[in-house]
Amino acid sequence: MSQYQLRVYTLRSPEALVAYENIWSKHIPGMAKHGIATHGVWTVTAGPESGTPQLYALVSYQDADNVQERLGAYLSSPEFRADMEGFDISQIVGVAESVLTPTAASPLQ
Repeated sequence: MSQYQLRVYTLRSPEALVAYENIWSKHIPGMAKHGIATHGVWTVTAGPESGTPQLYALVSYQDADNVQERLGAYLSSPEFRADMEGFDISQIVGVAESVLTPTAASPLQ
């Protein structure tokens, strides 16, 4: 069974959301090289709590993987640095991570 993680990025502005959406399209192949599968990426123009734009990403790791180690390896990789080139990281005002456990009836195991 895979380990799923929901990642929620809160952006400073609608323009930052568009820019970060483009960056996420670059993240997908780089993350795959590091054993992180992307199942979907969604945007919300105004987040439910803050009214600021958000990007949601559902990713998974193999069951035996240490999620933080796998993610750390990607975040320190040349692929990640190349993806982020030219993006002002201060445009991301918050990141929330939730490890999700699928129920027995879940189509995603």
